[in-house]
Amino acid sequence: MENNNNPLPGQFSGSNPKNNTGPLPPPVPPKGKLPPPTPPQKKSGKSQVLLVITIILAVALAASVGYIYTITKQSKEELAIANEEKQEVISNLEQLKTDYGELRVSNDTISAQLNSERKKIDVLMERIKKTEATNRAKMRQYEKEMLNLKSLLTGYVHQIDSLNVLTRALRDENTKVKSEISQSKRQVEELSQERTALKSMVEKGGELKTRDVTAIALTSRDKVAARARQTEQLKVCLTLVENSLAKRGSRSVYVRIKSPDGSLLTQSVTNLFDPVAGGSQLIYSAMREVDYNGEELEVCVYYKDSDFMPGAFDIEVFLDGAFVGSAQLVLK
Repeated sequence: MENNNNPLPGQFSGSNPKNNTGPLPPPVPPKGKLPPPTPPQKKSGKSQVLLVITIILAVALAASVGYIYTITKQSKEELAIANEEKQEVISNLEQLKTDYGELRVSNDTISAQLNSERKKIDVLMERIKKTEATNRAKMRQYEKEMLNLKSLLTGYVHQIDSLNVLTRALRDENTKVKSEISQSKRQVEELSQERTALKSMVEKGGELKTRDVTAIALTSRDKVAARARQTEQLKVCLTLVENSLAKRGSRSVYVRIKSPDGSLLTQSVTNLFDPVAGGSQLIYSAMREVDYNGEELEVCVYYKDSDFMPGAFDIEVFLDGAFVGSAQLVLK
């Protein structure tokens, strides 16, 4: 059942129509008598197609812009990464060249090989610098070449270390051998000095010593003469001391007699002997060969002449060329 309390069209509930100064709303037709709805106007087919095409193009354009942006960003990132990798390869090669340069070896063959490898590194760096970073195939090839050079460096390091170990061992061995040789030389020198000293002692101990050198004048009857005109010969005697270490056998005793006027008395200027002290040969006045057997032996040497002058005669005695004593004889 309808509510009759609803206001009628044109009326306002709770208000006085007289006080409503605004325009009145159009009258509302009673229910069941509303006018029919106005049918919508139909758009043409051409407009609809254009709208669809526009939407599709807009979507495609937006997708293309997004794709291009994404590709461009990706390309920039890839280029930056490629440049970093390229620079890293160059840096590794520079370090590798430094490592090669720090290797020191005395072996000429290995030294020449190291110089060759350093030149290869220079050539490879130049090729990398001239190559675009985006050329991935070339960059991979260069990286392989770099790794090969690095592997060779490791081999050289091991080889040089082995040579250094061997060199140190040889140096130590050489030092040891030199020390042993030096020690042997010292021992030989000490032994030589000992032998020399021993020889000197033996020689000194084996020296044939003499004593009691005397000289007298004799007449023609072997009587002692006091005056020069009585003298027919001079007799010079000495004693060879006993010495078991002394050389045995024939020994030569030489006598040199100087007359008062300083001239040397001799039977011939060809009577010569070699002095042990060295120098020129000496003329002797008289000499005698004796056989010495280590026992004490008295030896006398005679010098004959027909004319002796008064005065002092100086007499020197030599045994095997060594001076052993002297004496003086004065004739009136």
